[in-house]
Amino acid sequence: MKMVVELPEDSPLKPGTVWHTFGFPEPEIFGFLYVHPDRLVSVGIFVPSWMGDPSRTAYRYLQHYIQHPALWRYLKDGTLRSWGAKSLQESGKHGEPFLTGDGFARIGEGSGSTNMLTNSGVDEAWTTGVQLADAVVELLRVEKPFTQANLYATYVARRHASSLEREAEEAKNARNGFHGGLVRGMIGMALAGLTRGKLSLGGTISSAQEQIHRFSPHKDTGVEPAEAARLALEAQLGGRPLHDALMTARGWPEIELDGRLLVTQQDALLMGGKVQAMAGFADHVVFRDPQLCAKCAEKTCVAMCSGQAITQGAEGAIAFEREKCVHCGACLWNCAHTTDGEHANIEFRAGAGGLHSAEN
Repeated sequence: MKMVVELPEDSPLKPGTVWHTFGFPEPEIFGFLYVHPDRLVSVGIFVPSWMGDPSRTAYRYLQHYIQHPALWRYLKDGTLRSWGAKSLQESGKHGEPFLTGDGFARIGEGSGSTNMLTNSGVDEAWTTGVQLADAVVELLRVEKPFTQANLYATYVARRHASSLEREAEEAKNARNGFHGGLVRGMIGMALAGLTRGKLSLGGTISSAQEQIHRFSPHKDTGVEPAEAARLALEAQLGGRPLHDALMTARGWPEIELDGRLLVTQQDALLMGGKVQAMAGFADHVVFRDPQLCAKCAEKTCVAMCSGQAITQGAEGAIAFEREKCVHCGACLWNCAHTTDGEHANIEFRAGAGGLHSAEN
């Protein structure tokens, strides 16, 4: 999740400045700041899948991140220009989905193209789009339909014959070590980089529902058990999600807003008309078993929904508002339960949802 911020006229930051951080606001979180021309800066955080805390909330973490003294001294007089969020398939080749079907094909970071060894994603995403465009033109010229077989023989064949495939294979196991801890992950990345993927540290990549810690007042929540139990009861009686209360109790309270840079999540979402949703489409986020959602104590999908499109109502019921969805995919990777032992309780279908600024 990131923001594009317009810096004040007297800002000393120079275009081309690049800062990378890790360890704040939580040990697992990576951060960045990139300075662009015209006094614009991109600042954001990565909340990785191996962070098992079910009460994580990316937007509140981002607000605390930009207020770190090392960053705030430059950002405090800035103005929020736009905001955006998305999920990166850090499993790379391990997470490559079915790339084609009858009448559709997957491209970009949602298709597993991100190179997790070099942390590169934009160039690879554009390349997959160009490859699909070339495949579509080829099929149109020979008057063949867009079937799964024809798209595979053209688009996927191009993709697998390109440098994307070679680089993806080199990066395939680069980040596996992070599932055994931060130090192990960094060593694994170094090994994979130095040997072009021939060596890496192994690690089991668990499913999303296995990675998210189950909430219990008696487990380590960063809050005393009695206090955690009290907060859980208040949240249940009030029909409110538990994650906000837990984050506040653990030292990450709600931020005092200034209406310029520090704004509500909904204001960030709507700023500049960044969200559009065409009428007449069915919901693309579907809860397979609503009763399982109601019983879920973690509700990490609510905590991590970038647009606050997933909300909690009375008696734990979950609701989805398509108009707020930015298609980041966070809900799919932050569902703590499964109906069949394989798939999460959330199904993310094709459909029209929100769009956010091209600036992001």
